[in-house]
Amino acid sequence: MRQRQINKAAMGIALLGLLPIIAFIVIFTLGGGTTAFLPVADEAQWKYVREYTDKLNNRNADIIFYKHAPNGPDNLKARRVNALNDQGLNLDLYQDCAYHVLILYDWDGTLELSVSDMQMIQKLMVNEGFRIIYLGTEHYRMLFEGGVISSVPKENTKSLITFYNKNGICHFDPGFADDPVSMPIVNGITDEQKLVFTMVMELAQKDIFWS
Repeated sequence: MRQRQINKAAMGIALLGLLPIIAFIVIFTLGGGTTAFLPVADEAQWKYVREYTDKLNNRNADIIFYKHAPNGPDNLKARRVNALNDQGLNLDLYQDCAYHVLILYDWDGTLELSVSDMQMIQKLMVNEGFRIIYLGTEHYRMLFEGGVISSVPKENTKSLITFYNKNGICHFDPGFADDPVSMPIVNGITDEQKLVFTMVMELAQKDIFWS
């Protein structure tokens, strides 16, 4: 009788020891795998991205998306315009900005650019000191022929930035946002978002883009 009580007690202790494991299995199963434990980590990662986005915001740059705007960080200060003329850009309202950044967002290859667009983009870069960013793959030849970039990047390049620095030297950096090495979020986002977020991280961290 006493032996049976001892065995029951031992089984009870063993079950208590198994409860955390059982709870883990239940949470793991209901959560669809390891994603059950990602919300806290994801929130920490998103907080990191937002902090670097704020660093970019603190550069006091007028960030302009032409026609198409991406799904980027929710705290990014930017605007979208549909025309590159004086009325469309409305630069009088942004005279206090230290920089102007024109982003040609063309992830899906549907951004339409005309010859007159190329002329205006080249003028904005040379005469107005605009930083020009292209995110996509379709229009490198057109940007080259329009005098916006000095050469056609290698195949599969997905990003470039070009501008004239304070010394009047043209800075040309193809592929500057292609490698998401500086971008902390790797799970739960699309390749499109990786490109946009990496662009934000690069602009936030590297002073060379603002020299």
